[in-house]
Amino acid sequence: MKPMSLTELIAARIAAKRAEDAAVAARREVDAELALLLKERDMLEGTVSAKENGFKISVTYKVDRKVDTDKLQADWSQLSPAASAAFKWKADVSVSALRKLVGADAQAAAAYITTKPATPSITIEAI
Repeated sequence: MKPMSLTELIAARIAAKRAEDAAVAARREVDAELALLLKERDMLEGTVSAKENGFKISVTYKVDRKVDTDKLQADWSQLSPAASAAFKWKADVSVSALRKLVGADAQAAAAYITTKPATPSITIEAI
């Protein structure tokens, strides 16, 4: 089998991406119908299961919660121990600040960071 040229690979990727996008959109439509069909009245969170024709389907309903970190930090000292226990703190890396570190500072920060390669990002645009 002859290796594909860059032009052929670009065309193949565009076609595959279009097929993938169409499949994802179709699956999401079906998922929305299933979630609507199985949802119990006034349910925001939890799991509902059903059995049908030899299959078991479970739909887990979730809510997204976001914390206003600046407000929380400003009010932290006023919270009761029970209220403060509702929050977890997770450190995050400021890549721009990390890249500016040199010498001992860079070594000190690196001791707390695990680095692994991510999947390469590929973008193809018509020009």
